[in-house]
Formats: sequence, C-alpha cells, structure tokens
Amino acid sequence: MDDGILTNSSLLKYWQLVRGTAKTKLTIMEVMSLGVHVTFFDVMPRGESGFHWTDSLVDIELNGNLYTSFPDIISGSLPSFSEAKGINNDAISFKVSNVNPSVRALAFGGKFKDAQMNVTLVILNPYDSKPLYSVRMFTGFIDYVTASVDPNQKTNDMEIHVNSVYKKLDRQAALIAANAVYQSYFPSDEYFSLLGQINQSQTWRYK
Repeated sequence: MDDGILTNSSLLKYWQLVRGTAKTKLTIMEVMSLGVHVTFFDVMPRGESGFHWTDSLVDIELNGNLYTSFPDIISGSLPSFSEAKGINNDAISFKVSNVNPSVRALAFGGKFKDAQMNVTLVILNPYDSKPLYSVRMFTGFIDYVTASVDPNQKTNDMEIHVNSVYKKLDRQAALIAANAVYQSYFPSDEYFSLLGQINQSQTWRYK
C-alpha cells in the first residue's frame, strides 16, 4: 500500500473513532484491522460480457464497472497472498455459498471454462463505502467448477478453481521452454531458464 492510503484522513478519523487514539499514519496491519476492506472478483468469459462480484454488503462501482454484492463468497476459503521473486504458478480456489440457479447454470454450462478471473483487494471509505484504494492480488484462468447441493442439509456451495496466468506456459512448455533454442533468438535472455520453478509443483488437470 502506498502512503496515500496510510495517511488518508477518513481512515485516520475512523481509527480515532473506533480505537480512541489519534494517529497521523496507519500501518498496513492497522488499515486491515479496521474492517473496511472487501474483495472484488472479475470473471471474463471468452466472447461473453464479464461478471463483476464483490463480497461487500452493497453494490460498489469501480473503474466503470458495477460490482454486484455477493456476500456469500466464503472469504475464509481464499488463500493468503504473498510477494515472491521469480516465476510462481500457484493456483487458488475459493467457495461461494447460496449460489443462485442462473450462476450455477452458467458455470456447469461451460461458460466459465478458461474465463479470465481477477481478484482485487479494495479499501473502502468507512463513511460512504466508496473505494479509496485498490490493488490486484491475483489474475488467472478458471480451470473447473465443482458444486455441492443438498436441500435436506441446506447446503448450496460452489467451489471455483483458478489456475495462474502461466497456464499457457504449462500447456506449451514442451514446445517453447528449450532454453538453448530460445536464447538463439534472444541472446542473454534467461526467461525460460526459470520454468523449472513453474513445473516443479504444478498439478496437471488437463487430459
């Protein structure tokens, strides 16, 4: 996070209101502890209009897109995100509860297959729920969707499995990852010498 959000006047005022102490600058942990952050999800199927969801309790507009409130996304199912150097190919998955029939029909009709998905962290103004700051946390492509529906047990969950942006490298590695061949075209570029990091822990789900 940049200093602009850590010194935001609305957040400083809200901190004093709920914590009883005055500050001139918050830490990242203090901002996150205020409970004013939400997650935005962009699902962009090929050849179709995109879907924009948020786990906020209200609809929120950001960058010209209206994010529909979908509070039944189980935020605890999201993995933790961390920064790392080099190439990483970590897939993620998360659960959604109380899935409406139209979304489930789209998912199992294959509309979400290979759709690009973005996960964005957004900090809201605590007084009007307007976005103050946003940062992209993950971008990938949906691999597959699983669901569990049991009216007797009152369960209606859908789990979305998302591969990373390096999915295309996974599928084409046998053809393009020869480092010696690549360097014959681009001398001293060692990009593909890092591909071992990608493949060492990759779970293959394609037949």
